[in-house]
Amino acid sequence: MEQKYSSVVRWILYILSFFSIVVGLVAGILLWTRDDAESKQVGKNCLIAMVLGIVLWCVCYLLMMVMGIGSAMVPSSMLLLSLV
Repeated sequence: MEQKYSSVVRWILYILSFFSIVVGLVAGILLWTRDDAESKQVGKNCLIAMVLGIVLWCVCYLLMMVMGIGSAMVPSSMLLLSLV
């Protein structure tokens, strides 16, 4: 059976889905709703990559807040200026 999507196209879709929520959602839904099994698998993998990207971003953000890295990057005088 001939593959509909080359491995390069698949990996490009997965990487774009991981880094961009919009690309992952659109590509995932469009491919998942097609009739053939290969498109459904690629669409499902795009959605999984999108969710993994969101989870990783949230974990990194929470770690930065817990460790105080996010607040250490901005001097306290800048925070006071933003309040004024």
